[in-house]
Order: sequence, then structure tokens, then C-alpha cells
Amino acid sequence: MECHTGVSNQENNVNPITEQQNAISIATIQVEVAHLKAAFSDLRATNAELDRKLDQVLSQLAEARGGWRTLMLIGGAAGSLGSAVTWLVSQWRS
Repeated sequence: MECHTGVSNQENNVNPITEQQNAISIATIQVEVAHLKAAFSDLRATNAELDRKLDQVLSQLAEARGGWRTLMLIGGAAGSLGSAVTWLVSQWRS
């Protein structure tokens, strides 16, 4: 009498070559994941450095923006004063 457990003889006999190939594949994937983790860590560090530099650039632009306003105010005032002096001189000579 033969007992059937639902598992064939082929399934009971696992091919050792397949197990070895699976182990190699798993090891390869683990190495690739380790490399990807290291690369991701490097990208995070680079991104943090870029964020710091961008903050510095934005800070300098904010300072320059105030400087340009001051220069434009002085230039506008000087232009207006020059126009007024020119008008006064032309009126005085007439």
C-alpha cells in the first residue's frame, strides 16, 4: 500500500545545484543592496551640502537685494537733484 502525502518524490529531493545557485543569488543581492545603501548615504550627504550652499546663496541674494534698493534710491535722488539744478541754472540765465 502506498501512502500519498501530496508531495511528489521530485519535490522531496531538492536539487543541491539549485540551492547553491539560490544562495549565490541571495549573496549577490545582499552585496548590491549594501552598495546601494552606501550610495544613498553619499547622496544624502551631498544633498545636505547642497542645501547648505543654497542657503548661503539665498542669504547673500537677500543682502544684495537691500543693497540694490539703496543704490537705486541714491541714484534716483541724485538724478532728481541734478535735474532740479539744471532747471534752476537754465531759469536763472534766462
